[in-house]
Amino acid sequence: MYKVFFNGSTIQIASGENKSSKNNMARIIQYDGYNSVDQIIGEIELGNQSTDFIIVYPETDHIWTQFKSYFKEIRAAGGLVQNSEGSFLFIRRLAVWDLPKGKIEKHETPENSAIREVEEECGLTNLKIIRPLDSTFHIYRSHYLSFPKNLVLKETKWFLMNYSGNETPKPQVEEDIEEVRWFAVSELSIPLSDTYRSLSEFLDTNLQKR
Repeated sequence: MYKVFFNGSTIQIASGENKSSKNNMARIIQYDGYNSVDQIIGEIELGNQSTDFIIVYPETDHIWTQFKSYFKEIRAAGGLVQNSEGSFLFIRRLAVWDLPKGKIEKHETPENSAIREVEEECGLTNLKIIRPLDSTFHIYRSHYLSFPKNLVLKETKWFLMNYSGNETPKPQVEEDIEEVRWFAVSELSIPLSDTYRSLSEFLDTNLQKR
């Protein structure tokens, strides 16, 4: 199964109906090529509440390849960073809590990109990757491309990292980061109550696996 977030809604590609989505009220879509994707995008952008769509098709990998071809793809990488005290690192950007991440540069590995982005956005060094985590996918409209062909599908590759230093985090203000803060496990309800749905679900899944 593949799951993509867009404006608070989700688009899932699955081999069968999945009733695990929010409120158990998913819209089932029979795949009909670009028309199906265009219909879903239009409904999400015109709607005033989040909706979960499921594209049902036996060969999910085949449909996923087709689905991606309708968008400009961008690859990014980021880190879920934990320090020696067990606290997790968050950034606050545009008044929303998030994890440090950014675009993978040409000839750069996802691992190197993830470490570089944490270093740049948070002002920290002495980072070590422990293991890869689940990737997340989301769609947005780019201001740098012409409408209507400005839909971007971004995959973010995430890595669990350990931080062993004692530096004071410093936000990268030129990237609109307002604050960098460590949260103890007992405090995670603070960032989770004011973050994106995609990140909330990602953390809910991956914090249980660590």
